[in-house]
Amino acid sequence: MFKKYITISSISLLIISCAHHRDVRPGIDNIHKVVIKCDDNEIGARDAIEQAQNFCEKYDKSAAFIKETSQYTGDISENNYKTIKKVSKVAKVIGGPAFVFGKSEGVQTAGGLLGIGGAVADATAGDGYSVEMNFKCI
Repeated sequence: MFKKYITISSISLLIISCAHHRDVRPGIDNIHKVVIKCDDNEIGARDAIEQAQNFCEKYDKSAAFIKETSQYTGDISENNYKTIKKVSKVAKVIGGPAFVFGKSEGVQTAGGLLGIGGAVADATAGDGYSVEMNFKCI
């Protein structure tokens, strides 16, 4: 059992360590690009910056950003997208605890369905934004 745990932990760490700059696209003349699909521009921008920094750290350098763009790329209107994301978050936040801590089977069932419904709505809406940053390692 212990060997299995060590093996799984080692593989997990290896996978995580390789994913520090998974969305960076190396470019010509030391101008690189990172493109992030996300459901929130601010979180996507932070992720892009972190990935660029990790990419440049391989070469003992720091990322200098040249250009940043973000845009809504979803299939439905941006207002509807934001509404779906808010409602799904509320459903997951309320449904989970109701399922786990509900005093009756009815409350637990309703909580489970609400939480699952929120997760399905969130997954269906997907990542509606794209953040792109061009940078150099200096």
